[in-house]
Amino acid sequence: MDFATLEPGHQLFSQRITIASDSVVAYLAAVDDRSGPYAQEGIVPPMVVAALGMSQAMKAIELPAGAVHTGQELRFQAAVDVGAGVDYSAMVVQNSVRRGTRFMALEITADVGETRALTGRVSLAIPEGIEGEE
Repeated sequence: MDFATLEPGHQLFSQRITIASDSVVAYLAAVDDRSGPYAQEGIVPPMVVAALGMSQAMKAIELPAGAVHTGQELRFQAAVDVGAGVDYSAMVVQNSVRRGTRFMALEITADVGETRALTGRVSLAIPEGIEGEE
C-alpha cells in the first residue's frame, strides 16, 4: 500500500462484525478475568470491542514490519451485548512525514444500530521507504 496516497478523510474500511460469546470467553481467559459480570450480564468487555476495530484497521492498511503503534485514545460510549452486530469503520485523520518517519492517525468507530459504542484514535509511526505488501 502506498501510504502517501492515504489522505485525511480516506475511509479504510467499513464492516459489520458479530461479537460471539467465544470471543468474550477467549478475552477473559487471556486477561485472567474471573470476576463474572461480563458473562452474567451478557456484555462484551469494552477492550474486545476496541481490539476488533483496531485489528481490522491494521489489516486494512497492511501495516509493515518496522511500524510502531505509538498510542491510542479510546472513548467507550455504550455497552455492547454479546451476539450484537457491530458496525466498524476506520478513517485516516492524519498522515504526514517528519524526519524520515510517516505519522498516521486513524479514527475508529463502532456502532450498534444507531448507538455509538466506541470512538477511538490510533497513532502509528512508519519509517519512510517501508511500504505494506502490494
